[in-house]
Amino acid sequence: MAAYASVSDLITRRDKRIIGELIKDDDDPPTDAEILASSVLSALLVDASGQVEAAVLSGKRYQPADLEDLTGNSLGLLKKIVCTIVMADLYERRPGVHIEQAKAYTELARMYLEDLRTGKNLFNLSDHVNAANPDTTAPTVVDYTNLNLLPEQMIRHFQYRVTRLPIDRD
Repeated sequence: MAAYASVSDLITRRDKRIIGELIKDDDDPPTDAEILASSVLSALLVDASGQVEAAVLSGKRYQPADLEDLTGNSLGLLKKIVCTIVMADLYERRPGVHIEQAKAYTELARMYLEDLRTGKNLFNLSDHVNAANPDTTAPTVVDYTNLNLLPEQMIRHFQYRVTRLPIDRD
């Protein structure tokens, strides 16, 4: 399965110079072609997409197929989440570089993943609005007495409903 964001999405949303600084292991700045062909970025994008999928499945609001079908603003938000996680991972790859920015990206990535894990409706899919809030209503006493179950139909063979349960139960 492909990542939910591409290297060009990452470059569009984040500073290309910082990305280049974080992916290179030497002091030479990478070219645009090197950034676009970077195996480090490709691996981190797949890793971040996997983290998003794991959080979504844990939250039980969306499925990976739902993420693949996103369009418009929701797709943009998904790409932003993946790119934020990638930036946090890039800073983790080069510890000690831009420490304050690294903390900010790490905190933002954790916030997004926690929102997905707890089932918040980030992508605003109309058929998933109440997915995390199941209906917990039960039949009323009147509904229960009007069920006309087998014991009520065959009163000579079964005990009355009131005598089937212990009276002094706490």
